Amino acid sequence: MSQGSLIVACDFGTTMFRALVAEVFPGGKLEVVGAASEPAEGFQDGDFVDLRAGSEAVQRCLRRLEAAAELEIDACSFNVSGPHLRLVSARSQVQVATPPRPIRDADIARVLEKARSLKIPFDHQILAVNPLGYTVDKVAGIVDPRGRIGTQLEVDAHLITGSRSVVRNIETAIRQAGYAPAGQAVDVLAAAASLVTPEEKIAGVLLVDVGGQATNWAALSNGRLLGVGSVPWGGMHLTRDLAHGLRVEQAVAERIKCERGVVMRSLVPPVALDTLFEDEHPEETPGLVAAILEPRFEEILSLVKANLSPDCPLSDFGEGVLLTGGGARCRGSREVCEEVFGLKTRVRHVPAGLPGAERLHDGQWATALGLAMWGGARSDDSAALPDEEDGEGGLRRLGRLFRRRRG
Repeated sequence: MSQGSLIVACDFGTTMFRALVAEVFPGGKLEVVGAASEPAEGFQDGDFVDLRAGSEAVQRCLRRLEAAAELEIDACSFNVSGPHLRLVSARSQVQVATPPRPIRDADIARVLEKARSLKIPFDHQILAVNPLGYTVDKVAGIVDPRGRIGTQLEVDAHLITGSRSVVRNIETAIRQAGYAPAGQAVDVLAAAASLVTPEEKIAGVLLVDVGGQATNWAALSNGRLLGVGSVPWGGMHLTRDLAHGLRVEQAVAERIKCERGVVMRSLVPPVALDTLFEDEHPEETPGLVAAILEPRFEEILSLVKANLSPDCPLSDFGEGVLLTGGGARCRGSREVCEEVFGLKTRVRHVPAGLPGAERLHDGQWATALGLAMWGGARSDDSAALPDEEDGEGGLRRLGRLFRRRRG
């Protein structure tokens, strides 16, 4: 008999909507029960710019998922992304007790709740509260203060905020599709939850997610989230460059990129670049594809490197760079990343040994998997959780919002 919770998660991407049902077991282990995808419509820069087209695409995607998982779905969690996201610093403190006593979970909850009281723009809401470190009675640098004796508890935290209207717009699209929204999380944090191991979070790792229109990053070290960010370039820009260079349609260029994409010229035979400017219809060769794609891919990663804050020095990433996303599937992506950052790089799209992974067709499923992990309310990583009101609370309810399809 099943001992886990069934969770429905939907990842709204620039080019594809991907949804899955996962059974989440105690301890955070999960198994994919079913998955489905649908070309994205009406969705741009993390928001639905055409609600009718977008909601219809959401409906098609979730109905495909119902058929694949043999479930009738009532609700789904979703990701939040886009240029509207902001990272702000907050500090708060609370009195524990006099005389001093061991610090409890309730004390940590109070100090984090107080951090959320920071004044933010009226049109934004807090999507995640990520503690950087605690201070107990003026002793700083404490990762987990539970059980420590003290009278005063302080926290330094990063708050991730997002546009209220964008979040409500996504919820409206889900409702118009005939389903209920059941909580959300910042997409790069969800991807980190599913892909980054506890050992990597401690040793330090930079997660770089090359999406369609944007590349998101998250920096983790000592078990904490140091920062997140985004640059407005992604896999679609690689496709456009290829379409322009080879004089082919976008759809043809996308297929070439996915099937034969190379982003490092040294891996393939060299080619004369004059053909890019002189031939009306250049012949597609590995060398020419690499010559077109390498400069853009290198530029994307260089922008990420330049986007890192002083709080995220490369020396903190003992485990190097973890590269993911559809735009990172081209041959040579790891080698280019190592050249740009000067750090060892691994490419990872799903957790190792994931049960049911064969149900995930080619694509980027890390965000949906992370949403499912949070939906099971089993994650032990307090450094990268959605805030209780807007994220985890809704995701906890998700397990009750489906029913088995009756035969």
